[in-house]
Amino acid sequence: MINFCTLFNSYYLQKGIATYLSLEKVTDEFHIYVMAFDKECYESLKSYGFNHMTVELLDDFETPELLAVKAERNMAEYCWTCSAAITYYFVNKYKLPSITYLDADLYFIHNPKILIEEIGDASVGLSEHWFGYKNERAGRFCVQFVYFKNDNEGMSALKYWKDSCINWCFARYEDGKYGDQTYIEDIYKNYKNVHVIEHRGCGLAPWNYNIYNFPDAETLEYEDKKYPVVFFHFHGVKFLRERTKLVMTSGDGSIAKNLSKLFYHPYLLLILHIYNKYLGANYNDIEIRDIPLSKKIYNKLKHSLHDNPIAKFFYYKVFDVRYNGYDKKK
Repeated sequence: MINFCTLFNSYYLQKGIATYLSLEKVTDEFHIYVMAFDKECYESLKSYGFNHMTVELLDDFETPELLAVKAERNMAEYCWTCSAAITYYFVNKYKLPSITYLDADLYFIHNPKILIEEIGDASVGLSEHWFGYKNERAGRFCVQFVYFKNDNEGMSALKYWKDSCINWCFARYEDGKYGDQTYIEDIYKNYKNVHVIEHRGCGLAPWNYNIYNFPDAETLEYEDKKYPVVFFHFHGVKFLRERTKLVMTSGDGSIAKNLSKLFYHPYLLLILHIYNKYLGANYNDIEIRDIPLSKKIYNKLKHSLHDNPIAKFFYYKVFDVRYNGYDKKK
């Protein structure tokens, strides 16, 4: 049995359900613990009666330490702040032998057992971004799939992550920190029995797909070696509702045609199913749409200046730009 946990609110409900349903399609040997960030999300998930899911409500979980920092963080920052805290909470409350934190926008294509088996007896398992470009801000590791064994070293590392995120977790790059991500670097450097996942199918994403070839919809090829794609990380995708059509756009730029057919189209079909079956919609058409040219140019410029100290100063300090992808419900 693989134990997972995640968190999301009603704005992310369709993505969270997609993560669950895609897991259920590839394995029945899992359980996922969900922290619902609002009452609508909580009541909806409870009403669906998913067999492999336990749902708890944020209001019943928040500690005085979390509530003390809640007002100073936007919704995205507060979700990031709570990532480690809910992981620590679930593994201890339910006395689990291990737990893996998942982002709620993953789409599983193969059984994640292959990753857990690779982690083996390690106390911590980390996944890399595998960027196709340099990105100092986000760091080497990605908070998308983070494993902790319930032993002394694993729980010590998890507690460090939890306490660090409560102390500082903002959507800006500052003193080598960004959100909940870069504390994982410290765990890798300072803790024993940490395994870095080598399987390239762990975390296919918009920031790394350009370094791979794709023989088919379930496989990627890297340096003449083939890997089953365990999950695709659909970070930043947005859904627009236009009468009877459901439209999906990428968060950062154009979607390559081969990726659209192999991964984005099946994912959008699953989201369409979720809207119609669980969320009371009645869509009969879908479209994958490019973002406007102006946004493509802005995003490309932003990525090119990621590591420029002057650009970072104006972006984060002067204009106080902070990612927040969770506030508006659509």
